[in-house]
Amino acid sequence: MVTGVILAGGKSRRMGQNKALLRLGNRTLIGHVIRCMQSITDELLLITNSPDEYTHLGITIHKDIIPNTGALGGIHAGLSHASHETLICVGCDNPFLMPNLLTYLVSVLGKYDAVMPYTDKEPSSHNKDVQITLQTLCAVYSKRCLPIIEQMLSEPDLRVHALQERANVLTLAPEIWKTYDSEGYSFFNVNTPEDFEKAQVIYDTFVQI
Repeated sequence: MVTGVILAGGKSRRMGQNKALLRLGNRTLIGHVIRCMQSITDELLLITNSPDEYTHLGITIHKDIIPNTGALGGIHAGLSHASHETLICVGCDNPFLMPNLLTYLVSVLGKYDAVMPYTDKEPSSHNKDVQITLQTLCAVYSKRCLPIIEQMLSEPDLRVHALQERANVLTLAPEIWKTYDSEGYSFFNVNTPEDFEKAQVIYDTFVQI
């Protein structure tokens, strides 16, 4: 049994309006997320500090237990309220989530505390190192993370990435996750008007497939 957790805690400052409620095709951004998550989870929770904006969605809503702690606080709230031991945690602005990828992440959790895909960028003339980014909001978490995250929330460093240093986290390389999402669209999130324009192009491509 799996609980799905959608985080909608951002201020959408760069967008200038609530990005989760922007329409992309026949649904809002969060509507696309809900559709995917409902197809692969047994329970669905929305974590937000603006619950009045989402009551029309008809899903269970909870606020952060510890406010002003960013995505880490949202994951903490999701873990605390979830009925099941395994959680899929995603953002409200990831409209192209691939169900097969998410179910694969669940399947390999096993004794790990979390499963996180990572993306990488090739070295450039400005930076000779490969840039690796953990996709912490397209990831699977076990309730075993809860005491670790509670400790992290009492400290200044609120980066979700720091969980990798404290918990038994399985990270998945692109050559693994691309089997389920060849373009990495599951990790595409909308933060700016330019991102939304890109999302419209990607959506049009999906519709034509």
